[in-house]
Amino acid sequence: MIDIFNNYELQREELLARIAQELQLDKTRLERMESAYNSVSDVLKKDSDFFDDLEIEVYAQGSKRIGTTVRPINDADFDLDTVLHIYDPYFKHSPDQIYNALVKALEKDSYYKTIMEKKKRCVRLNYKSDFHMDILPACMPNIWDKENIQIPEKALKGWSLGNPKGFGNWFLKIADSVQEPMLRQYSQMLFEAKVETEPLPEELYLKTPLQRAVQLLKRYRDLYFKDKDYAVSSIVITTLAASFYKGENSIFKTIDNITRQIKENYLESVNNGYKFKVLNPVNLKEDFTDSWTKQHYLSFYNFIDDFYSKWQSLKVSFETGKDDYIKLFGEGTYKKSLNEQFNTFSKSTTNSLIKSSALVVSGNAYTDIKGNINATNGMKNEYHKNFGAR
Repeated sequence: MIDIFNNYELQREELLARIAQELQLDKTRLERMESAYNSVSDVLKKDSDFFDDLEIEVYAQGSKRIGTTVRPINDADFDLDTVLHIYDPYFKHSPDQIYNALVKALEKDSYYKTIMEKKKRCVRLNYKSDFHMDILPACMPNIWDKENIQIPEKALKGWSLGNPKGFGNWFLKIADSVQEPMLRQYSQMLFEAKVETEPLPEELYLKTPLQRAVQLLKRYRDLYFKDKDYAVSSIVITTLAASFYKGENSIFKTIDNITRQIKENYLESVNNGYKFKVLNPVNLKEDFTDSWTKQHYLSFYNFIDDFYSKWQSLKVSFETGKDDYIKLFGEGTYKKSLNEQFNTFSKSTTNSLIKSSALVVSGNAYTDIKGNINATNGMKNEYHKNFGAR
C-alpha cells in the first residue's frame, strides 16, 4: 500500500490541487454558462435580420476557455466573457453598426430584453443563476484570418486588434508542456495498488500545474484586494504565470518559481530604470500594463511579495504552514480540503490509528463498548472541530 503520510511533498501537492478544485466553478455552473452562450448563438443565427448571409460564432474567452476559473468571493457574479465573432472583414462595417445590430437582435427576444444591459463596447446579460455574460461583437481583420478579431473601441468610433483564441492556445500549449505531473503519477500509483477511495472529482489529478497555479494566485488576489484598490487583473496574472513557467511538474514548484521570477524581474526593471511591462504574447503591440499608474505598480509588487512570503512557510510542514494556507486561500476552503484529503488518504494506509483519526475527522466515527473506533457500531462521535468540520 502507498504510505502517503510519510511523503509531505505529495501531501502538499494533493492538498493544493484539492484547494484549487474547491475554488473553481462547479461543473453544473459551467454547464449552465455553456448552455447560455449556445442559446444566444442559436437566437442570433435564426434572426434573418442579423447578418443572415454571414457565418457567426459565439465562444468563451478568458478563464473559461483555458480552464482557470475561480469562484468569486462574497457570492458575487462570475463574469463570463464571450465573443460574437462575425466572419466578415471589419472594414465593411462600423463599430457602432455591429454593436447596435447585436442590441437590436437581443431586444427582439422577450427574455433577453429583460436581462440585457448595454455596456461601452459589449452587451451584458444578467442571469439570475449567479453569473453574467458579456458579449463582445467582433469582425475579421481580413478574409483570410479566422483567428484574430477586430474589436470596437469603447467609444465605438474605431477598432482594436484582439486574439482570444490565440491567447488560449498559447497558454494551453505551455501548460501542456509539463512532463509527468506529480499528481498524475500518484493517481496511477493508486490505480495500480487498487486502493479503494471515494469517487474523486473528475479533474482533481488531471489539470496541469500551471492551470492550478493560476487558480490559486487568482484566489489570493481576490482575498488580498478585497478591501484595497488597484487589483491586479486576471490577464496579467495569467500572462506572467505562463511566461515564466518552465515545465515544473508540481503545483508548488510552479508557483514558487513563477512568483520568485516575477519579483526578480520587477525589481530588476526598477533598479535599471525601465518600466515593468506585461505584453500580450499573441499581439506584442498590446501592453496589458499601459494604463498602470505608480500606485498600480506598487500594489502589484506588494501583492506578489506578500504572496511569496506566505508561500515560503508551506515548504516545511503542514503545521508551520497552516496559518498561511488559511491566509492564502481562506479558512473554510483550507479546512474542508484538508478534511477530505485526510479521509481519502486514510484509505491508502494499513495504519489503524490513521484510519481511526480519519473517521473522527470526517464525522463518520463510532466508538464501541471496548473503546474501539469504527465506522458502524457504538456511540456516534462528535465532529472534530480542529479540522473545520461542523
